Amino acid sequence: MPAKGRPLIGVTPWYDYPKDTAYIKSGYCEGVVEAGGLPVLMPFTADEDILTDVIDRLDGFLVSGGPDLDAKYYNEENMPYNGDISPERDMMELFVVKRAVEVNKPVFGICRGIQVMNVALGGSLYQDIYSQVKDRELIQHSQAAPKWYPTHDIRIEKGSKVWSSFNRDRARVNTFHHQAVKQVAPGFKVTSRSSDGIVESIELEGHIFAVGVQWHPELMWQKNPEFLNIFRSFVECCRVKGDGSSMTQK
Repeated sequence: MPAKGRPLIGVTPWYDYPKDTAYIKSGYCEGVVEAGGLPVLMPFTADEDILTDVIDRLDGFLVSGGPDLDAKYYNEENMPYNGDISPERDMMELFVVKRAVEVNKPVFGICRGIQVMNVALGGSLYQDIYSQVKDRELIQHSQAAPKWYPTHDIRIEKGSKVWSSFNRDRARVNTFHHQAVKQVAPGFKVTSRSSDGIVESIELEGHIFAVGVQWHPELMWQKNPEFLNIFRSFVECCRVKGDGSSMTQK
């Protein structure tokens, strides 16, 4: 790809089974565009041959938010508080993350995306934090405030890519989830937590860019431009990968 071209970034789609419709909410693609990338909605398929071909052609991948994962992927039964499941999407996104990590292509996971990344590499989830976390009092993780409005703090590990996007140890984010990372997958490190200890971001050590965040920066950057920084970091790594260059890991 020419050095001056926008890197091609695959965005994983949502799927409405009753309407038989694949789609994506605008904030994900708008964030990629604003950060200098060219978003491409990936085909909704679990066909690994097709996905391998698509992955080979793209420079990076944004794993979007959405419904709950089937708990079978982390060796648990689905409990009553596990929500809607999208079978093909589960298979598709788990494959995309594994393959992207294998070929060292950038991956950025948002909300469900952080959970998919963690499970894909061998981690587990709380199926419902309010039902399963009993050793502490939890703060609100599914806000009633406007979607762009930050409602809780996170504490960030210095030196991480998330820290670099804020350039400080604390930030305030929005929140729309009832599931969260439980057992962290091998190779990942936790780079931020909320005040109650819930994992808010993870990063894969030694990878060009494999970052998952539990909040929704795609809903925040229009009101608070600093939330575009993580998109910019992701897109720049996609550009480097697309140019066939190398990048020194932080």
